Amino acid sequence: MRTLPCPLLIVCSPTSDFDPSENRVFGFHRILVGCDFSPDSNLALQYGFSLAQEFQSELHLVHVIEPPVYRDLRKLAKEMEEDHQDLENRLNEKLASLVPEEIHNWCTLKTTLLNGQPYKELTKYAELHDIDLIVLGVRGHGLVETLCLGSTTDRVARRASCPLLSVRPAMPLT
Repeated sequence: MRTLPCPLLIVCSPTSDFDPSENRVFGFHRILVGCDFSPDSNLALQYGFSLAQEFQSELHLVHVIEPPVYRDLRKLAKEMEEDHQDLENRLNEKLASLVPEEIHNWCTLKTTLLNGQPYKELTKYAELHDIDLIVLGVRGHGLVETLCLGSTTDRVARRASCPLLSVRPAMPLT
């Protein structure tokens, strides 16, 4: 996933009720793009826009707020809640700024903020909203970091019940 020079489409095994003789129309009606505001997720967003336009899809732009490792115990609960609300407002504005105006001409856009571990929240969201395709960017982690931590894209690919499109920037030719 991290070394291919092209996007990788990962498709899970068909479910037990899958009938290969059925004539099904190919398409993605609901596409989820995970956005963490990195260059990799911006690339995934461009692929998501393109696919949503091609298939006239509903596009779900989702950002997951990871829980802080350490909370300042001296803050009052109300202050923490206000800080979280301010963060959500800023993130919603940032998500909206990534979307071109014309997108509303050819797809339905839904932006969502979730709280928790990104891989868990993205796969749960995909299940709840009957998502047909997840598009995620891949960072070029080093081997040790990948082995110790894994990546959100790796984890979503292993858990998702729908196809996942993994994209990464083209590597310069050496």
